Amino acid sequence: MKTNYHTHTYRCKHAMGNDERYVEAAVSAGIEILGFSDHTPWPHFPADYDSHVRMAPMYLPEYCQSVRRLREKYKGQIQLHLGLEAEYFPRHMQELMELKEQYGIEYLIFGAHYDEYDDPRRPERFYYGRDCTDLAGLQRYEQNIIPGIEARFYAYVAHPDLFLRCYPYFDEHCAALSRRICETAVRCGAVLEYNISGFPFAREHGRIDCFPHPDFWRIAKDCGVTAIIGYDAHSNTSLQDDASYRYAVHFLDRLGIRRLEKIEL
Repeated sequence: MKTNYHTHTYRCKHAMGNDERYVEAAVSAGIEILGFSDHTPWPHFPADYDSHVRMAPMYLPEYCQSVRRLREKYKGQIQLHLGLEAEYFPRHMQELMELKEQYGIEYLIFGAHYDEYDDPRRPERFYYGRDCTDLAGLQRYEQNIIPGIEARFYAYVAHPDLFLRCYPYFDEHCAALSRRICETAVRCGAVLEYNISGFPFAREHGRIDCFPHPDFWRIAKDCGVTAIIGYDAHSNTSLQDDASYRYAVHFLDRLGIRRLEKIEL
């Protein structure tokens, strides 16, 4: 079964294409289950703060209605599910749970992008996928992702090796952090995502290894991690990248990593 639970929409301001085109592309690519999981709005962000990486709260009702409408329209062709990708902000998880209940969100993906304790006027200043370039950055990432996994709020953990996106090379600190992440995931029964959206970024920036990082996933294998493949689609054409998907299947299967295709919602 070919599935993808990690799909964004234009509402997050850094993806493109309307929702129905994603569905059409998924059907064309032979995807049997498609989950929309756009970046969640956070009610505690300042009212005048304009995020360029997530939908504004005013668009959440329309987002939910759109996915439900397409679910009915394409019934019998593909299963559609309604989710959100969310950070772990300990003081605001009750708000997230209330949002999930209010709008009937079926699942949450844990996307560790930012931490809670940054400047409240600029809550998205330190991005793990850009600013983890030294040991202090790795420590900052660890202080968020480990408790987030332990909280067990989420269906799975998106791009757990995001900290390697701009880190200069895989050193002993990266190896130690990778092991702590993977051991925590196994202890908590958390699934880690093998995120194939990193391949285009690596090609664009001339990187041989970026994320998904092969050394991270070799450690994941040693720890006994369970994985799921995620397109992290930011355009409908992303869902037709069959070469990257087939490579991911081959890589994980060759390592002997247990791979899920369908998640419990």
